[in-house]
Amino acid sequence: MNTFIPRRPPIAIALDILIPQIETTVIPINSPQLLLRPLDEEHFYVVNCAYPNSLRILNRSQYNVLAAVDGQTDTKTLAHRLGIPSDTLEAFLQRLSATEIVRFDTDFSQPERPATPISLNFWIHTTNRCNLSCSYCYISTLNTTGGMSEEVKQQLLNKLVQTVQQRKIRHVKFRLAGGEPLTQFKSWKSFIPQAKEVLKSLGCQLDISFITNLTILTDEIITFSKEQGISYGISLDGLEATHDATRTFRNGIGSFKIVDENLRRLLADGLSVSVNTVVTNQNLEGLPDLTRYLIALDIPFRYSIVKGEDIDAERLEKYLSESYTIMREAIQRGWQFSRRHQFCDLKLNALGFQTCASGFSGGAIYVDGTLNYCHVHAGDSSQPSFSIFDEGLDLVDMIEQGSHYEDQKSKDCSLCKYKSVCTSGCPIYRVNGKDPQCSLYHTFIPQIYELQARERLKLLRDYEMI
Repeated sequence: MNTFIPRRPPIAIALDILIPQIETTVIPINSPQLLLRPLDEEHFYVVNCAYPNSLRILNRSQYNVLAAVDGQTDTKTLAHRLGIPSDTLEAFLQRLSATEIVRFDTDFSQPERPATPISLNFWIHTTNRCNLSCSYCYISTLNTTGGMSEEVKQQLLNKLVQTVQQRKIRHVKFRLAGGEPLTQFKSWKSFIPQAKEVLKSLGCQLDISFITNLTILTDEIITFSKEQGISYGISLDGLEATHDATRTFRNGIGSFKIVDENLRRLLADGLSVSVNTVVTNQNLEGLPDLTRYLIALDIPFRYSIVKGEDIDAERLEKYLSESYTIMREAIQRGWQFSRRHQFCDLKLNALGFQTCASGFSGGAIYVDGTLNYCHVHAGDSSQPSFSIFDEGLDLVDMIEQGSHYEDQKSKDCSLCKYKSVCTSGCPIYRVNGKDPQCSLYHTFIPQIYELQARERLKLLRDYEMI
């Protein structure tokens, strides 16, 4: 969904041409979105927060070079001041220019919205039925109706075929949610292989994931998931006491023990699994223990701050800080932080032009075939929507002609160095055009980059010891 388009050819190529001709007038300029911080007395990290995968580790000499770049002094003068051969300095700056940590003009790149999507991502509200009675559930239509009918699923496939053919789409992702989607497993078991085969014949790949409370799991589900390459997104509020305080069966019994058992079954069978935890006032104290648990399982996990309700900012920062300290210690034991943890919708490496697919390459499809901007609008008749039964329009037409919240951003966001990392947060829950956790992000984004840098530094040190 998020695409990065460099505005000009790599500066290294341009610099190779410029240096011999106008060596004394080449002036390096640091990115306005530069983050340059120490790791220890001899190592630093630098990242351009507007260019993907630009994180680098610097030694002190390299740091001194970058710190000396002031946007006014040319390379020859810098080399003289720093006591470095000109060709050595220029070669180093050329390497930094490959990810626009520096440039030799002011034309720095930004993530840009492509003209048309090349992939689609849909949240599928498979059912209003759920076997839990979570205290904070936002679904207004919960347990009012059953699952998606065969008629709706077949029409969804028809619309997919129409859209893929007309738009040359090569990748589609379905996140099957609810309610609890695994209550509908029998129904989707026949549809998924059919849809995959049909789209494959059109040169399009269909990926499926279940967004589940994981209280339902059978050998049949596991076998089918392995055959079809299905991944799992699992909701977990904390360890036993914390999780069971909010996620109970209708008889009041907690669900953690079952979820823990089923989670370990999925991992043992080699299925792709990730955990999402919505952090609220009720579970934030349990984050450190949950962090240890998830690290021990070596499973990808995401901590998301609750939307649409207040949270104690001081306590939130305290327990998040404790959790990141635990992650820092795990990095030194070889834990892969950058592949295992995500914080909210932050895009620290891939970067983005908007927070999610909604309004550009995706949306949410309700049980009756209604296409909404977001799954929080499921069943809300007051929200503008289309139906997959509408004739003439393909799915991209419906997205383009539907609601658009994604560009409603604060002017402050346009000036922020983290604008491509944060993308102003969820469009539905912004306050005055900003994510309510803006100040928290300013605290933790540098810390998360630091942890990624410490992970990389450890790898470099381990390599040097071989």
